[in-house]
Amino acid sequence: MVPLLDRPENAGALSYLAHGRPADEATFGPPPEDLDSRHLGTHPTVVDRLWEDLNRGLPVDARWLVFDGPALIHPDGTILAAAMGTQYALRLLPDDRAAAIAAGAESVHHFQTVGTTLDLPEAFGPEWVFGRFDDREPAWLLASYQAIAPAESASRHASV
Repeated sequence: MVPLLDRPENAGALSYLAHGRPADEATFGPPPEDLDSRHLGTHPTVVDRLWEDLNRGLPVDARWLVFDGPALIHPDGTILAAAMGTQYALRLLPDDRAAAIAAGAESVHHFQTVGTTLDLPEAFGPEWVFGRFDDREPAWLLASYQAIAPAESASRHASV
């Protein structure tokens, strides 16, 4: 399937986003042009934050569906950000993650409506934090993107 499924750094995020479903029962890849983003199980404001605001700051179009949900994917297959319900999570460099937390971002969130708690460092990995519409997030995400690996090509995910 897609290399992102085989990347060890994606294992935690993929496990959570799968909600117990096998990958062959879900949609992966760039969103189709006619996709209605109001039916992705994520609040439209969160979809816009990822796919418009944060994606705009990256050198390539990183918009993807991962287990049918909105995400941003590096051309090498690394998950950079993922949306879930009314929240979104970002993979950040340590200093940027610390700055986000100092500014009030959470690494653990309790979802009141469903009565569950998601500990991002435990479930996704230590570099993850919940986004909070901070104006610095596009720059932080770009730094994460650039730190992963220089993109071998500026393709729009043709090889992912």
